[in-house]
Amino acid sequence: MDVLSISASIAGLVSLADLVFRTTTRYVKCVKGARSEVRDLLNEVKTFSILLHNLSLVAYDLENAPSSGDLVPPSSSNLKLHHLHDCRQILNRIERGLASLKDDLESPSALSRLQGRLKWPFSSTETKEMIESIQRHKQTIDLAITADSFNQLKRCLSRQEETSKRLSTVQATVDKILDIETKIILDQARREVLKLFTKDANPELDFEMNKKLRHPLTGIWFTESAEFKEWYGHPGSNIWISGIPGAGKSVLAGAIITKCLQLNSANDKVALAYFFCTYKDSKTHLPRSILSSLASQIAIQNEGAFQILQEYYEELRSHKHLPRDPSPGRLLEILARMSSFFDQVFVVIDGLDECDTHIDEVVENLTELSTLRSHGIITTALLSRDELQIRLQLETDFKHIDIEAHTEDIQLYVASELEKRTSSKKLRLRDLALKDQIMTQLVNGAKGM
Repeated sequence: MDVLSISASIAGLVSLADLVFRTTTRYVKCVKGARSEVRDLLNEVKTFSILLHNLSLVAYDLENAPSSGDLVPPSSSNLKLHHLHDCRQILNRIERGLASLKDDLESPSALSRLQGRLKWPFSSTETKEMIESIQRHKQTIDLAITADSFNQLKRCLSRQEETSKRLSTVQATVDKILDIETKIILDQARREVLKLFTKDANPELDFEMNKKLRHPLTGIWFTESAEFKEWYGHPGSNIWISGIPGAGKSVLAGAIITKCLQLNSANDKVALAYFFCTYKDSKTHLPRSILSSLASQIAIQNEGAFQILQEYYEELRSHKHLPRDPSPGRLLEILARMSSFFDQVFVVIDGLDECDTHIDEVVENLTELSTLRSHGIITTALLSRDELQIRLQLETDFKHIDIEAHTEDIQLYVASELEKRTSSKKLRLRDLALKDQIMTQLVNGAKGM
């Protein structure tokens, strides 16, 4: 089974539900006369875990069944199982509340154990709300388990009402919207213009690689969050997302780009441009390369924008002087003028910290780009490590989000890996409590990686 498959995501939820069930069970056993709603929650989590397990078997079977022509390939990295995200949220909420309780119940200190018995982390109202939420999810999963095709399975799990109507054509649509659509006619002369501005780097290759690395639910904690909706819905807003090496910043950048492309696909007045600065390619560290790539991507999305870029090309290739390369200063001016043809322009840049000796100049240019916007058109997302020289330039105008504070993606990945390895007998555990301990230690020890 592919670890990046949907069934693996569901299997990860199974492990998470099991963890919640076992921790709640320990509490109920330690506390004589535990509140009735706590016992009710325990029963709901138990049946929820069983249903999730059955669902994972159905999903696995459907993913590995011979595909028919009118079904969406289940391996599509763009499948948005929003219901699974909701399931994960309720389980994460319970798990976080029980985490401190679990430490107290297992403490060698008699006083700590006593305190653990006395403190249930949720109010009676909160507990009842969680019970009702789990019951709603169980009803949906009951329907999903009866699905006799992947088409039905996705329809059961998706919150979007029009999903069933679009499934037969979604793969073709995905292929279209997950590339920046060329909305102008390109002849040989125009291709020469683009060639000059794209000669140093091709961010599309990095985007494709990061899409392949995505777990189906990776990044959804952000793309479905209030912070993302506020950023996306307010032209001219800026966010800076930071994380330690290995935290998944590039994969998250890919998720943001994918989400924007999906939301923008039907609107010609909205453009998107992106770039990945990588340590392997020093050309991607140059301000000229970054801004040139952004300009070329925006140009192909509008005739007027392309005309501005073409005029700059002719200036650079004028017979009055030797050919020149684009300059960051002029590119900033060009980008500001090109953006005026749109209602909103999204700019997503990953890997600022990889720019080595050019970090200060790159960040300065991108900050200037975000403040050059006419009537707040350019909406910017920058991703990097939290380094002082970057923070000093961004902290005033950019809302900061720290990836380390969000362990949802890591937890689901670890849970799905544990489920996969125990199912395949590669990992044998006599005590299921050890499985919980492994999951907790790996997630906490990862520090966001």
